[in-house]
Amino acid sequence: MSAARALPELSRLVMRRAARVGLVAVLLALLVGLLRIDEAIEEEVDAAMQLAEMSARLARLEPLDDAGVLSALRAQQQGGLRHLTLTIRDESGRALLAPDPPAVPEGLLDLLADLHRRWSEDEPVRSVSWTLPRPDGRLWMLTLQASPEGERREALADIGGVFLVLLGCIAGLLLVMRRNVRRSLAPLDDLLAAIDGIEHGRLAPVRALTAMPTRELDQIAAALRQLAGALDEAESRRRLLSQKMQTLQEDERARLARELHDEFGQHLTALRFDAAWLARQLADQPRLLEVVQGISRHCGEVQRDIRDLLVQLRPLGPVMDGHEERVAPQRLQELLEALVRGWQVLHDGREGRPARDFRLALHIDASAPALPRELALAVYRLSQEALTNAARHAQATRVALTVDIDAQAVCWSVEDDGVGLGDPAAAMQRGNGLGGMQERVWALGGQWRLASDGSPPGLRLQARLPLSRADVDPPS
Repeated sequence: MSAARALPELSRLVMRRAARVGLVAVLLALLVGLLRIDEAIEEEVDAAMQLAEMSARLARLEPLDDAGVLSALRAQQQGGLRHLTLTIRDESGRALLAPDPPAVPEGLLDLLADLHRRWSEDEPVRSVSWTLPRPDGRLWMLTLQASPEGERREALADIGGVFLVLLGCIAGLLLVMRRNVRRSLAPLDDLLAAIDGIEHGRLAPVRALTAMPTRELDQIAAALRQLAGALDEAESRRRLLSQKMQTLQEDERARLARELHDEFGQHLTALRFDAAWLARQLADQPRLLEVVQGISRHCGEVQRDIRDLLVQLRPLGPVMDGHEERVAPQRLQELLEALVRGWQVLHDGREGRPARDFRLALHIDASAPALPRELALAVYRLSQEALTNAARHAQATRVALTVDIDAQAVCWSVEDDGVGLGDPAAAMQRGNGLGGMQERVWALGGQWRLASDGSPPGLRLQARLPLSRADVDPPS
């Protein structure tokens, strides 16, 4: 059988068990029918015997007096004639013996029989009549009339039995199908959780998927696992590429720092020596001496600016060859304090600038180990970029930098009271450094969060950077 013509496994599972219930219902209906046959045969035989007894009594009625005849026939009628009713009338038409009137409907079967009786009122009445001579010469008219009541009740009873069997069959089918469907579709919650995890970048629910009860769901789960594996591989490649880009940026900064140090530093030092020599030569010429001393001061200021720029380009200093360098939390603290002080000095209200409050809150757990160089550098770069954005773009008057370091991770946050961001998603695409900050956090396997309502208290940036790669990529 081709795959196009084959029933899905879930459909076969539901229909197979439903067919079992249907087969049981058919066998039960057959058993009820067989039992009903025995009962119907017994009822028909009883009716035939009652008719034979009545025929025998009617043959012996003529010599009896009126009371004896009526008593014998009344006893016969009370014994029950299954399909007949007996009526006796005298010569004047007065009923001496008549069938009992229909009883008031009480049970469901009586109500159904009464309803059917009303529908069948136009049925023709079939009867047989003959005279019975009495000893005094009078003639009584005896009438046997066909009565459908017995057959009506039997038919209704049969219909009721079939209805109950059918109702039980339907109820059984529904219960079995409900149980099968619920059991078969129960793993859908896990599949939906896995899909939601993929949408939000969480692959743990996909990895936790177990074997599915049906082939269709198992194929979906396998497809999700394959998708998760592909996303995991793509994310690893993208993270590696991002790390390489960050490394290239830092290498370029280091190259610029070396050139500034080696080229500009030497030239500025030589220029200061020349200015000092020239100042000694012009000691007797005050006006020229003042110009030369100004040149020397400017050279010193340029050297200090270059030293500050070197710190920004290479805050952790040159990389030591031969081993992976790690940075003590206290060293990172010194760098961040210097960074905050630099921004505070730059915006302390001089030269018409509005005063701004830059604060650093750094908490280091006693169990915190030395940080990998790339992680310490990422914390510094994040802080550098965040303070730059707050000072240049956010129009903030207060900026709080908080860093918590423990044995598992570095929790970093910057919060300001500036103008905030009306559309954070669009801001991530603009050249304000937020996209680069998020990329840096993501490259290290960290978690990034940006919160802004477009009004004070402004913008809040948060990141959690794990110290170990084992905290980034859980085992498959």
